[in-house]
Amino acid sequence: MVASEHLSHLQSLYEDELKTVIHPPLFVHGLIFAVASSPEIPMPESWLGWVFQQHGQLQSEQQADQLTNLLMSLLQEQLGFMRTNNIGFPDAFSFDMQGDEHMPVSQWLNGLLAGHSRLESVWQVSWQQLANEQEQKISTMQRDLKHCLMMFSTFANLPLAINKAERLGNHQLLEKLPHIFHSLPDALKTYVDLSGQLAQFLPDQFETFNAPH
Repeated sequence: MVASEHLSHLQSLYEDELKTVIHPPLFVHGLIFAVASSPEIPMPESWLGWVFQQHGQLQSEQQADQLTNLLMSLLQEQLGFMRTNNIGFPDAFSFDMQGDEHMPVSQWLNGLLAGHSRLESVWQVSWQQLANEQEQKISTMQRDLKHCLMMFSTFANLPLAINKAERLGNHQLLEKLPHIFHSLPDALKTYVDLSGQLAQFLPDQFETFNAPH
């Protein structure tokens, strides 16, 4: 767990003014984690709009400035955590076999996956650059990324994952879910580390970091 001073501010702002405007705070926080973890971080005008619900609209320029400053602070906070290898969830998320996609951990992971989906093209370019330089490494790294994303997807929609495992008779997965849940922070670190390795092959970035090894 990592303490986020800005997440608390976002949660208060969401409850007071932005409930119908932006996605829930944990979703937004997970999305910003994905942005901060990108091999090439997009410019703010590209990703700031991703936090809005489909018909979300701010009421004033002052409100827009306040939200923008807060989102940028959240991004900088995440980048700071990553530079010091202080990577993890913003809360002490718990595991519940009866939980749904509204569980705190599921909201956060859905935000991460939404951000990763938006940044898929950046990752693809990074893979291509790596393939040109170190082809022998790419299969292992792609396998590790796929494993991370599968873990994130499992807990982003736990009922769906459980239903699929039951239909396939995968009782081993069902038994291991609590253990897999506790290994999610390690998967987050692997995800960030993979991005840091890929970032080395992308010049002229807006902002990036070198993940510690």
